[in-house]
Amino acid sequence: MFSYSLPNLPDSLHFSHQLLLTLTAPPSNLNPEYFSSLMSQYGPVVNVKILNRSLMECRVLVEMANIEAAKNAKKALDQLSSNFIKCSYYQDDKLMPHGSFTIGSYETIEDTTSSTYKNRHSTSINDIIQDGDSKPHSTTVLPISQKLIPSQKNIQSTKTVCLNGIFGKELDAHKLYNIFSNFGNVDKIILINIKNFALVKYLKEDQAYFVYQNCQNLQFFESSITITFAADDSIEKLFGLDTLYREQDYYVGSEDTDRFNANNKMILLPPSQVLHISNLKKVSSNAETMWDIFSEFGVVEAVKVLNSQFKFMCLIKMETLKQALEVMALMHNEEVDGRNIQISFTKAKI
Repeated sequence: MFSYSLPNLPDSLHFSHQLLLTLTAPPSNLNPEYFSSLMSQYGPVVNVKILNRSLMECRVLVEMANIEAAKNAKKALDQLSSNFIKCSYYQDDKLMPHGSFTIGSYETIEDTTSSTYKNRHSTSINDIIQDGDSKPHSTTVLPISQKLIPSQKNIQSTKTVCLNGIFGKELDAHKLYNIFSNFGNVDKIILINIKNFALVKYLKEDQAYFVYQNCQNLQFFESSITITFAADDSIEKLFGLDTLYREQDYYVGSEDTDRFNANNKMILLPPSQVLHISNLKKVSSNAETMWDIFSEFGVVEAVKVLNSQFKFMCLIKMETLKQALEVMALMHNEEVDGRNIQISFTKAKI
């Protein structure tokens, strides 16, 4: 029987004066000076560099003056037991050559936002979590995933899309589901309202790609969205960080709620001003009733009744696509005269 014990190694091999900070769903307005202020509470800071930043994650390399200062900082951050920030030692000197830049001359990667912390001299880790409510001082939309390549010829798609630019307290995951379930069967949705984005994961990658191609710059309520792809484990990474979202901001799809039969060919249609209203009762399926119901959400330009012997349906045309999207969000699967009406986009004209 053999026994084995690790040799005693010097501290320089166990530890490092460089720390790697990983933040989940960080505020958009963090800059290197902010992290310098945060880490200087635990010892002298030499260099700070933001390695990458997205809506989902920010990775920051911090060079402390010595190993002891790095150990103090890591111990303090570990004691927080926070899901928002993780700290680890970093051994690779290639990313931050010693003396490559100093405090006061910051270098960042993909850091194009202004900071509200410019004149702060001290800060705390709680600010990272709580200051997520403040709006960024730049309209630059940062990509959620480094997998996204702007050129459509080279784009690497996933099953998950990020809706950037979500605003409005009236929005929740269910209303987003009512809109985006038109483009495929949805696995999960999470809305991070304080960060102004949502993630929608489809069961199939081609459905997410359809959304990427056909739903850019949609406007509804206070939102005007741009769409990027996200890693398929993005929602799982955010699940459980319940200070970032409300219960109604998380939605899980099922076969009972899917719009499409997975065994049949799916015909996906882009958003349209004309909406198809089905599952109506005969008493509801008339122009006057449709006009009364949907004029609450905007200007109804036209109504067309499509009744047959056993099916009662209508087409309605809203004045703008924005109004049509809001009707979809608010009225799909709502009860009208004792039936849950179904609303979908259509290529039909009125």
